[in-house]
Amino acid sequence: MRLRIVGLPGALLARLVRPRTGPTAATLAALAVVTAVSLSGCSYNVVAQTPTPEPTGTGVRPGIATQVPIEATPWPNGTIGADGLRIDPSLMSNIPSIVGGNPLVEYVEVESAALDDSHYADAFSSYYAAHLGDITDLNWVEVTLGALKPDAQSQDFYTSWRDDWFNAACSQADGIGSTSLQQINDWQVDVAVCNGGVDAYTLGLDNGVLISIADFGPRRLGKELIQGIN
Repeated sequence: MRLRIVGLPGALLARLVRPRTGPTAATLAALAVVTAVSLSGCSYNVVAQTPTPEPTGTGVRPGIATQVPIEATPWPNGTIGADGLRIDPSLMSNIPSIVGGNPLVEYVEVESAALDDSHYADAFSSYYAAHLGDITDLNWVEVTLGALKPDAQSQDFYTSWRDDWFNAACSQADGIGSTSLQQINDWQVDVAVCNGGVDAYTLGLDNGVLISIADFGPRRLGKELIQGIN
């Protein structure tokens, strides 16, 4: 058995799903990424899970030249939820498929939560989540990609999403230590440094894709991922 945190605390979830004007920015309910925090001695609510099945083969996701594993998941080629949100592996074409020499792997638990939460369908037409590493690893990174609907392509929505992402990312990592706007490669990236060792990042691409990342460890795989975005 391995331990993986697959959801935010209930009180935090309740805060994140509060109504907002226009498409909600509180679509962070599936943010398992930000609760798989540091090994800094804090206690976390975790859920025990059986190991994820080993990949049964390789495939090429649309727009990616490198072959990457596709896990045995309920939707290896994408699916559409009851509220119209599509899990779309082709969103991976916006980021490197390999980080730190290892392939990113689809994060089905996060996608499942997104499909079950109508707030995601309010803001995004499609969505995808991936990760590398586990809470027991020295370095890990998790990333979500969402194709924003036209009504959500606004500065107000981005600001609300960024703030919720940062607060959630640092909620179990001793809070936000600092925030800044950094240039990473050619991208303007909002960055939060949590006191407990986690860093969180958000950036929007010109094609309407919103990328949200959290990482932990000295290699800063999230920053490395952003550096590889063309």
